Amino acid sequence: MSENEKEILTTLVRVKGGAINVVPVKSSKPIDRKLFIECSKALSRIYVGTPINCGDTICKNILNTGVNIICTRSVL
Repeated sequence: MSENEKEILTTLVRVKGGAINVVPVKSSKPIDRKLFIECSKALSRIYVGTPINCGDTICKNILNTGVNIICTRSVL
């Protein structure tokens, strides 16, 4: 597998009880592009509570890839 088949995953996760409904997140390391859809499905089932800070871990070791999903915006 070449490095070109991996990219940083960026998506949104729903927020419960915040000023906004969704918060942007990204993967801590590049993930195989073939896993993007499965990762998105897993993240679609997650709600995060407030407050949440930029850099907080939303999901550890997503799909047993060793990659964490981290928040890229703070929500109060």
